[in-house]
Amino acid sequence: AEMRLLKSPAEIAQMRHACEISSMAHVAAMKHAKPDVGEWQLEAILEGFFRYAGASGVAYPSIVGCGDNATILHYNTNQMRCGNGEIVLIDAGGEYSGYAADITRSWPINGKFSGAQRDIYDLVLKAQLAAIEQCRVGNPYTAPHDAACKILAQGLIELGIIKSSLEDALAPEGDLSQWYMHNTGHWIGMDVHDVGIYRPSGKPRLFAAGMVITVEPGLYFGAWRPDVEIDQRWAGIGIRIEDDVLITDAEPDVLSSFCPKNPDELEAIIGTG
Repeated sequence: AEMRLLKSPAEIAQMRHACEISSMAHVAAMKHAKPDVGEWQLEAILEGFFRYAGASGVAYPSIVGCGDNATILHYNTNQMRCGNGEIVLIDAGGEYSGYAADITRSWPINGKFSGAQRDIYDLVLKAQLAAIEQCRVGNPYTAPHDAACKILAQGLIELGIIKSSLEDALAPEGDLSQWYMHNTGHWIGMDVHDVGIYRPSGKPRLFAAGMVITVEPGLYFGAWRPDVEIDQRWAGIGIRIEDDVLITDAEPDVLSSFCPKNPDELEAIIGTG
């Protein structure tokens, strides 16, 4: 398991190619999106492109969720149609030469973010970029999560969604955990959730050059949830943005950088196929 934590140059090249194929598949799905398209149809575009471009298949079951389905973390039924005005969350990656890609993008099925959707998207993107900046040699693997959580919590306070203080919101059972209920990343390599101890000797492992980790903050406002009260402005919005990041001796290397995530760029691509 420990041997698989540090990738060789050859392994990094395979993973980069897996990410390139997967990124192109995400763009293909964006281009063919339109209101009333089926989640399964977008899934078929993604997975067909994986094979067309040389991947052996999927690295894990694809998640394609529109509207409230985007707020369900491991939704992969992929059997509903996408309504006009909904966000679609796609978490999908191909496998190439035994190495996985794991990419998530969230975007409006009709090609235009609403004001509320854009507010949440911009916040998640800000959190993700800050988390990626923490993917540096010598930082604990928990640093990206801590950075993302602080930005998400502060942003939700400013939007009026969280009413508590920043300190209280960031507590283990604090208000942020209502809307962001998973970790920000995991090792990736030959398995999508690759092996490697996160806390050797009980302390967070420090990043070293050659490690590859996902960075995937998100916010989920499921209208179906009976346990929380959600303002209708935010109901049904699920946003996650995920990239695969190589730790280097210099800047973080985003292996999946080919996949667009700038919201203006997304709006320019969606539905153009």
